[in-house]
Amino acid sequence: MLAFICLILGIFIGYTMCRAQYRTSKTPAKTLYRYQTPLTQQQRLYMKSFHQSDSDRIRELNLLSANQSIFLRLLKQTFSADEIAIKQQRFIVLDQDKMPYAIFEYREGHQPSKLVDQEDGLPLFLYKGLLSSDALKQDYHQLHSVKI
Repeated sequence: MLAFICLILGIFIGYTMCRAQYRTSKTPAKTLYRYQTPLTQQQRLYMKSFHQSDSDRIRELNLLSANQSIFLRLLKQTFSADEIAIKQQRFIVLDQDKMPYAIFEYREGHQPSKLVDQEDGLPLFLYKGLLSSDALKQDYHQLHSVKI
């Protein structure tokens, strides 16, 4: 009989302790919300060409089509003194401080065309179906005449 009372008492104590722990873990923890300041213009420009790791950079290179690879080679020949970063299938020309000063984008198409626009204060050159080193050289001279 004593064993039966101890068993009932043990089950009751175990049940109440488990329930008490469940209630304390159920209370929501107070979360701290931190205010994040907005990025400056210079930080936004730097983030355009920044990669988290080398594998991200290699993944971007592997996503390029055959014509985009040819376009990248032409860009590297034309802008030989500058570095070219690839992010979201866009070619970003970087100066010596790793800051972008031009964005090039190549799209497949049947009608060759070239458009010039602005994005975050940077010139954006959109090439569609046009693989020409002469057009890239014109853009290079235009950028460097404005840059100086």
